[in-house]
Amino acid sequence: MNRTLLKYASIFFVCLIGLIACKPKVERPHTALDTGRVFIRASLDGDFKTAENLLLKDSESVQLFDRYKLYYNRISDVEKKNFKSADYMINKYSDENDSTTIINYSNSFINRPMEIKVVKTGGDWWVDFSYISSGNLPLN
Repeated sequence: MNRTLLKYASIFFVCLIGLIACKPKVERPHTALDTGRVFIRASLDGDFKTAENLLLKDSESVQLFDRYKLYYNRISDVEKKNFKSADYMINKYSDENDSTTIINYSNSFINRPMEIKVVKTGGDWWVDFSYISSGNLPLN
């Protein structure tokens, strides 16, 4: 009986390893503009997992993004639907240097310009959410 159990356990682990190996890897955006676009869309959609994967992992950015999530989760279902159905438009794209980009955008729901800062760290582009502390996103 132990051989049968061992046989099934071996088959289970081989299958498990196969499933893990076949799991598609989520590819990060390769440019500042693509990173900004994915982050903006995810934030409008309330897809915080995707947005957080693009967030610069410094304490201020994380803390402010947590406040944004609280704000988003408190708004009405109608407002969430409006954010999700909103289109966004890039108004201005400015490379400050080779590792910092400012993206000015607006969405069709709020319809006012906002900015995000995208920085290159460790070879990848990240959204520096602390840049929004200038008051360009609702956090209350």
